[in-house]
Amino acid sequence: MNYISAYCTDTGAIKRINQDSLCIKSAVMNGNEYILAAVCDGLGGLSDGETASAFVICTLSEWFEKKLPEMLKERKNILHIRHDLDDTLRDASDRLNAYAERTGKTLGTTMTALIFLGNLNKIIAAHIGDSRAYMIKNGNAELLTTDHSVIFDEIRSGKLTEEEAAADTRQNQLTRCIGAGLEDVTFDYSILPEEYDTVYMICSDGFVKKITAGEIAAELDPEVITDDDTAERKLAHLTKLCIEREETDNISSLTIKLSERAEKSDC
Repeated sequence: MNYISAYCTDTGAIKRINQDSLCIKSAVMNGNEYILAAVCDGLGGLSDGETASAFVICTLSEWFEKKLPEMLKERKNILHIRHDLDDTLRDASDRLNAYAERTGKTLGTTMTALIFLGNLNKIIAAHIGDSRAYMIKNGNAELLTTDHSVIFDEIRSGKLTEEEAAADTRQNQLTRCIGAGLEDVTFDYSILPEEYDTVYMICSDGFVKKITAGEIAAELDPEVITDDDTAERKLAHLTKLCIEREETDNISSLTIKLSERAEKSDC
């Protein structure tokens, strides 16, 4: 399995601190490739959002580097891997809350992650909050996650239209996140097939407030994303559009494109 990857992150039009964190990591074991891609958006209404998001990214990275290889050596199945990931994320939430109690600060973050398991040709998607994952192919950007927010809940229930939601003042009110004093957190998980010549994109909510799914699909078309540099330029262009349209939140995104062809660039 070959892959193309890129990321872009920006403070946005107003903020001075970037409270988003992200990572792309890969490893090869027994000829199979494994990839971790994740974006966390620290909650700006709380103190030290950047600390919370960075902590969860570090926790995911450590799990990917240490725990996942152990489970692969023991030939654990995908459900066992997902369960272990869930334990790790719940522990991270508890540790954030314990830190908050010691310091008097309340920390929280969203998280969206994709774990590509090359031995199984499967992807584990893990999600909480309003960061998002998309799958881009055939001219469409398909949303793979569900926002855990007051606004999104009301759209689903028919209380708000998309147009009404765009002007609603409760844009940043989440119903679920990591930390923030929540004693019990529930993550969304799904198991997806790895699809080649397909672009997977993860982003913070600041990336999607001012641009459309159609614009994302056009810029990140798999036929266009042929190397890392092109992917990076496309993400940078979309980020620039967000800023030009006066997005006030932090803006972060990353892409992974799987390919059976040897398209991986040397940079």
